[in-house]
Amino acid sequence: MQSKIGGGGLPPAFSLFPSLNKTFTFHQILVPIITFLAYASFHASRKPPSIVKSVLGHSVNEQSNSPIDNRWAPFKGTKGTQRLGELDLAFLSSYALSMYFAGHLGDMIDLRLFLVFGMMGSGILTVVFGLGYWMNVHLLGFYMTIQIVCGLFQSIGWPCVVSVVANWCGKEKRGLIMGVWNSHTYVGKIVGSFVASSVLDSGWGWSFALPGGLVIVSGLVVRIISDLNLATSI
Repeated sequence: MQSKIGGGGLPPAFSLFPSLNKTFTFHQILVPIITFLAYASFHASRKPPSIVKSVLGHSVNEQSNSPIDNRWAPFKGTKGTQRLGELDLAFLSSYALSMYFAGHLGDMIDLRLFLVFGMMGSGILTVVFGLGYWMNVHLLGFYMTIQIVCGLFQSIGWPCVVSVVANWCGKEKRGLIMGVWNSHTYVGKIVGSFVASSVLDSGWGWSFALPGGLVIVSGLVVRIISDLNLATSI
């Protein structure tokens, strides 16, 4: 069985193998790879808040066991832990509520564009959160708003990638494929944790800027491949 490729030319590398890009098997392999990259980048951009909590929030001097109040306002002081918890609550609540609507929208519009839209929005907002470091922002409302809106964009990822993969994977192999493919969650967390922690000493803003940039770049890759018609359902 073959899937048709729409208008537009193929890149030179694929023109060397004209039969490869027309096969259904080719798309079955390519689609999980692209969606794996997409959702791994989503998860990578969720790790920075947990990595930078030790820098933002309230801490204790190990020698005297006394509070250290020199962290980043409004997360420093005795209510620092509470403020950080409120950020998590804002993000998770927005993510959970938006998931319902994202699923419905994904059934009605082009999944390719919707997925890229979610990736770009998530990446930009993650970067903007990090800009609070360089802009010296100490308003809780600023960070809270970003987390709420970011939760909305993040909710777009899962319905889109699941729908796309399900469309291309046969029932007889779906369990195996989904089992391997679902490792994107852990790969994304590992990458996000590594990137965010590796630049933390340079300023916590970088711990958001780099993972956010990773999502944006991944979104551009998905978009480019879509435009090249290498996967007709992405």
